[in-house]
Amino acid sequence: GLPDLAFPRLSAGEWISLLPSAIALTAVVMVEGLLVARSYAERRDYPLDADRDLAAYGLANLASGVSSSFVVGASTSRTAAMDQAGSRTQLPSLVLVGITLALLLFGTDLLASIPSPAIGAIVAVAVAPLVGVRRFVSLWRLDRFEFLIAAACFGVTLLVGSIPGILVAFVMALINIVRRAANPHINVLAQPGTSPESRMTATDSPESAPGVIVIRLAAPLFFANAEVFAQAVKDSVDAAGKDVRHLVVDMEAVTDVDVTAAQAFGRLREWLGARDIAVSFSRLRAEDRERLVRLDFLLPGDRVFDTSKAALDTFRED
Repeated sequence: GLPDLAFPRLSAGEWISLLPSAIALTAVVMVEGLLVARSYAERRDYPLDADRDLAAYGLANLASGVSSSFVVGASTSRTAAMDQAGSRTQLPSLVLVGITLALLLFGTDLLASIPSPAIGAIVAVAVAPLVGVRRFVSLWRLDRFEFLIAAACFGVTLLVGSIPGILVAFVMALINIVRRAANPHINVLAQPGTSPESRMTATDSPESAPGVIVIRLAAPLFFANAEVFAQAVKDSVDAAGKDVRHLVVDMEAVTDVDVTAAQAFGRLREWLGARDIAVSFSRLRAEDRERLVRLDFLLPGDRVFDTSKAALDTFRED
């Protein structure tokens, strides 16, 4: 029959003891649900609204909590079975709800005799297309590290469980992000040709113009790449010789600066100051200025230009 509706009666200690497991289950439901939704949205070409899906999970689990039910989420196996059966709208889900209610009320004895291997075979056949062997092959060809992330997630999920698999994939993805951001593109910019209207582009020369270096970092400046950027600046100054008097940092692609990076930049300022090289900035976002001032990354005497070309033209005239 149908369960009775009642708010769970638990002591404070029981609520606290259940909290870690509840957080883990919430993470699994969110991640698995959004991944399944994205997978089928891409496959069937329909729009995905993650906020709407998460709100639906929240409401469903509130109802589950007061009806003594299991945690509600997007079942990968049942989603695959519905997809293979030709489901393309919410109507089959409503039909399934009706059948489930009917079974709970009148047909629970019919399910007792179904062999577990038969249920397992149905699930295996439905889930097999989700393995995505072609995607693994494509990842191997496009990016070996991302292939390792996918393979590790699949292997750990298969052998240990979904929660450890998600955690391993999350940690490896963070490592991949830091690895990429720690080795960003750093370019000295110069104005090609003699036309005053030409745009500044990356150059192999250590100088943008005699006595001026305009340098661009194509990433947020943070602890993992701060010293890399500082060393790139020093290398450009050393390669240009003793004539450098101005360093312009193009901030267009620098979306954030952390405390460690600001401290590293302060040490770079001291190194540049010992060589009588002034620091300026170009294309600095107005919304970032307050934070950069607070970090002492941007000092009161620093010149800030709207464009790198404007900075280069100004220092050429000097």
